[in-house]
Amino acid sequence: MKKLDKTDRKIITMLMEDSRRPYREIADEVGLSESTVRKRVIKLQEGGVIDKFTIRLGEDLDEKKISAFLTLIPKSENLKDLIRDIRPYPELAEIFSLAGRCGLLIKVNVSDLAELDALVESLKARGDIEQVESVCVVLRSIKEDRNS
Repeated sequence: MKKLDKTDRKIITMLMEDSRRPYREIADEVGLSESTVRKRVIKLQEGGVIDKFTIRLGEDLDEKKISAFLTLIPKSENLKDLIRDIRPYPELAEIFSLAGRCGLLIKVNVSDLAELDALVESLKARGDIEQVESVCVVLRSIKEDRNS
């Protein structure tokens, strides 16, 4: 995929705010035709910049009330296989690759502490994880990026 220009970034930002926003509305704001915006979004999807369109449940509907961050130290420097294998875990909200030998930082959302404990134990039991180094439970959110 080519480097993203200012217009692509604006389109992405608008879709992150509301993925159902009409292309006509986006086109008016970025100064392009609706068909040009549609073509750009398709190219962003085909280029892997936009992976999927999704929804976020309101707090009243979201059953996952506990968020935590786990640091995983892999046994190998090659993280590709580990990331591929843990990506489908439904509890994992985000996965971050850390610099150096720090491994991965993962954000998890679970219903209760028993579910968190079970997840940590299942990760520890994996043959490709040397250690679950830290488990930090979020007590309260100070500032949340609703676009992520």
